[in-house]
Amino acid sequence: MPVRDRSAQHKVYIPSNARENQYLLAKFELTDALLAKFADYIESGTEQPYSDFYKKLSELFFDVCDKHGLETCQFVANDKFIRVRYCPEKMTAQTDQQIVFLYSPKYHSGHKAYTNGKKRVRKIKLLFLANGAEIRHNSASFHVKVRSAVEELTRLLCLDEGAVRLCDHQHLTYDLFAKDKGIEGTQAHKLRSIASRFKAHDVILDEDKIDAQTYAVVSMPLNKRIRGLVDIVKSAPKPYEPLYKMLEETFTACAKQNDIDQGIMIANDLIPVVRSKSDTVISENGELQTIDFNENEPGNGFSCYYSCRKLVDTVQFVFIASKDDQTSYGYGKFLNQVHSAMRSIANKLDYQHETENMFVRTHQHVGINI
Repeated sequence: MPVRDRSAQHKVYIPSNARENQYLLAKFELTDALLAKFADYIESGTEQPYSDFYKKLSELFFDVCDKHGLETCQFVANDKFIRVRYCPEKMTAQTDQQIVFLYSPKYHSGHKAYTNGKKRVRKIKLLFLANGAEIRHNSASFHVKVRSAVEELTRLLCLDEGAVRLCDHQHLTYDLFAKDKGIEGTQAHKLRSIASRFKAHDVILDEDKIDAQTYAVVSMPLNKRIRGLVDIVKSAPKPYEPLYKMLEETFTACAKQNDIDQGIMIANDLIPVVRSKSDTVISENGELQTIDFNENEPGNGFSCYYSCRKLVDTVQFVFIASKDDQTSYGYGKFLNQVHSAMRSIANKLDYQHETENMFVRTHQHVGINI
């Protein structure tokens, strides 16, 4: 078989209107040494003793960003989990545990600080959002620009080597059934690792020192039609158990049929957060469903998380790529298997492709200490 044909098997085709996102997040501990360096900006005994301190740090940060030509940067000192999503309207939403940045890379920019001057936070977080129309193509140069800025700020603050954790997050988001809704054209991706894509642009990441992850989260609205596929007796002790059991069995069967040996179904209104860890552990953490996953030694199998007494409006399916899912071409084959599994689920649920959405968000992350 010609090499070209083998390569084609590892290409994944996604809708032409897929949204691209990239953001980098730098985090470092708020140490006694850093506080001592800026002691003049801390007003002990006041209602917000750290307000001026955070303001000073944010000003230094924004000055560095301007120097390096970084247009959209956020300073966060409130110990909240950061999420970034596309939105045609720029806005920031906060809960007790999360801060969510909604923006369009094409149209929105600006610097802003989000702080809690009443408390000494555990970590300072610096968020860098990519701008422009060719996010994925320019991801390597954006990474270099951000890293240069972080390294300069590290020197200004006299932080120890390795004290800053820098994570590069890249997303592709699209409706699996966009073509059925009239969206013409596709994009072909081999879904190479970030390190491989950067290397093609002469940006070298030391793969022995980075943590890397590739995974997909598929969101399926649990609409009235799907709910109607099973009998729900609201007066029963566990009224929604038949619905979730049906979805669990469908999910597991379709994944296995498409050679997928691990996956997670979440129907509890929690936000899935996948982290690279030495052990594979899944747990609830307030508003978050944390999924610690070791791509080198994954714990294969299927798990589902839901409450039989609670009806959610969206079910999420999480597929995490292990090291074995990376071929010489990339993760395209893995994502094709995810697509096939979700199409199988849609077929079993009599999905209405023209009117019902099934959003896929592919995540690729790398993290390194600098």
